[in-house]
Amino acid sequence: MPPVQVQPVTTLPVTLSSASADLVVAEGQVADFGFTASYSGTSAQPIVADVAVGSDRYQLVGTPTSSGTSFAVALRTAALAAGGKTSSTVTFRLCTSTSCSTVYPGSTQSFTVNLDVQLKEWSTLQRDAAHTGYVAVNYSTAKFAEAWSVATSLPPKGIAARSGSIFYNVLLPNRRIVTRAINAATGQQQWETDLGAGYNFSAPAIANGRVFSMAMDSSSDRVPMPILSAADGRVSGSVSYDSQFSNGGVPTPVGDDVYFQSGYYGNVAFGANAATGLRSWRTDLYASGRGVVQEGQSVAADNSSVYVFTGGELSILNRLSGAVTRRLENPHFTKFGLSYYGYYEGGPLLDGAGRIVTFTDNRGTATPLPLVAFDVARNDPLWRSAASYVGHPALRDGRLYAIRADTAVVDILDMASGRVTSSIDLGADKGKLGGNIVLTGSHMFVASDSATYAVDLRAANPGVVWSAPRGGSLAITPDNLLVITSSSGLFAYRLA
Repeated sequence: MPPVQVQPVTTLPVTLSSASADLVVAEGQVADFGFTASYSGTSAQPIVADVAVGSDRYQLVGTPTSSGTSFAVALRTAALAAGGKTSSTVTFRLCTSTSCSTVYPGSTQSFTVNLDVQLKEWSTLQRDAAHTGYVAVNYSTAKFAEAWSVATSLPPKGIAARSGSIFYNVLLPNRRIVTRAINAATGQQQWETDLGAGYNFSAPAIANGRVFSMAMDSSSDRVPMPILSAADGRVSGSVSYDSQFSNGGVPTPVGDDVYFQSGYYGNVAFGANAATGLRSWRTDLYASGRGVVQEGQSVAADNSSVYVFTGGELSILNRLSGAVTRRLENPHFTKFGLSYYGYYEGGPLLDGAGRIVTFTDNRGTATPLPLVAFDVARNDPLWRSAASYVGHPALRDGRLYAIRADTAVVDILDMASGRVTSSIDLGADKGKLGGNIVLTGSHMFVASDSATYAVDLRAANPGVVWSAPRGGSLAITPDNLLVITSSSGLFAYRLA
């Protein structure tokens, strides 16, 4: 039998400088915190501090630093920690050795860590106004689990999400278009607001507690865009625009402002203030012989500008006034002339360094087309991809992830040059991929018509590590839910 451990006679009472820490950390950021543990008494044996951390969302920094009869314990939140509120415990104790086989009586104390990692909202097409499709978190595949599902009679078009709530639009059998809010934890409906009759509508967008959608019943120069309260669905105002029987793109909100593209004959960009419900500007970008986009597009925006694809050009507008500051020619556009179906499903993707990526032509998400990149400092395109792609690409660390047409291959392109630096082949048995790519610090999520796949990007040879038996539009909510919007409803999976 093992030898009996002899406990030291000495008692070393420990007090902590603080009993707990309350931390709020923004997505992708880290925070340093800690405490000092002081003890009273002496011992002829060594006095060694032992710290046990009760969460993977933070870690010990170095080893506790001894100074007289106290130890300073330094802690730091994990880089790209998963979102949400958690409460966990750090256990401090004093031992006679590093193995801590013998603990000094009275020395064990607990320190509570209340951590709130606040992920950004899934606000619009591909999550943000730059349409990057990137969420700055790391996940563990072992924690992925099915959460809930919501059935719909007709397909929703995508979601918007904030902490605690998910929003989607759906056409009911009676031809009414509704926005619904559901509880992120349970999938239970919180409210429903009727947007009117019709068949033409977008997915919702959200910012500053307001939900926006483009939904229309008939052609008009005063089509209303209702502004809904995210809390209860009440209509607080509306913004008017001109359009004729078109499926609008997902609006692009930034703070209290919202930007979108429509027009009775297309190629018109709008800016509005959601707090007042007043339209800030309307800019007609039509140019004879330069192509047209009438429906489907989500514009992009940054701190100073709005970016609008009009076919033969990429137009850059001043965010405040709507004035055109640059028109960048797209020489690869082919569908010239006014088309009643001037469709472009998607939107410009911004890399934050002056580069913008679009597809070369009018398109649906399944239309195979090359990608073209622009630079705000150049008049001619920066590059055009050699291969054709489908769906919505995503951006991470200066690399563009795009689905190669008619394959289960995702190419990774350098944003500066368009060069394919590597590829991820999910396997021919996965069928053809489509829809949008969502990236995190740890995983890539991508789907076919019938399944969704997760690829661990940290692996030496990234491959599929998880799958779900539903395909469709993908989004990650601030509550660490992967939501798949399929032809039959919404399916949610917990990632953390």
